[in-house]
Amino acid sequence: MNAQLLPIFPEPIVEYKDIGVDLSRMQYLYDLQEWASTNPEDNAEYFLEISRNMNVLDQDQELKDLFVSIINEYAKKFMLFNNEFYLTTSWFTKTERNKISVLHNHGNAMFCAVYYFGSPDDTKSKITFEKPVTSQFDVKPSAYNAINGPSYVFEMGNDTLLIFPSYLKHKVNRHDNPYVRKSLAMNFLPRGVIGSGTNEVRLSA
Repeated sequence: MNAQLLPIFPEPIVEYKDIGVDLSRMQYLYDLQEWASTNPEDNAEYFLEISRNMNVLDQDQELKDLFVSIINEYAKKFMLFNNEFYLTTSWFTKTERNKISVLHNHGNAMFCAVYYFGSPDDTKSKITFEKPVTSQFDVKPSAYNAINGPSYVFEMGNDTLLIFPSYLKHKVNRHDNPYVRKSLAMNFLPRGVIGSGTNEVRLSA
């Protein structure tokens, strides 16, 4: 008897490594930021901070163009989309030791991306994704994997970019290192005509 696993409707998450971003320019942008607490009503000292500026890449057009080009490569190469995509928002996160984020997703976006930088010795930063639909039966497997688990943890090093659908809930794991975990978060939308017939709409930046 032969059996073949057919993982239909997978969640598309793509990791780009060794992008070659000028880290000194990224650090310069990071150092310009003023910071805001997240979840101040729930003991803000436990949660990471984000930049008050929600359009940080507008301060460096070359870096902005680089990330937009990568997103469009992803859209065409992996998703086979014809539309171009544009950046809507971009912000930095600052996660000090023992801090976390709440589980969340990003509204008003189609793709999200997170770029990691500034970790000494390329120490990994952890981000957890939650499975969108889970079984109502709590049957325990002998070992968890990307198919049977309710969540999945990625460990991201320096100069890496993670792209994922905006609807996926995710969180920053508790940061257990003394250095500050630094990342750049971005949201993207399609440009041009989407849909057809009575559902057709034209989107523009």
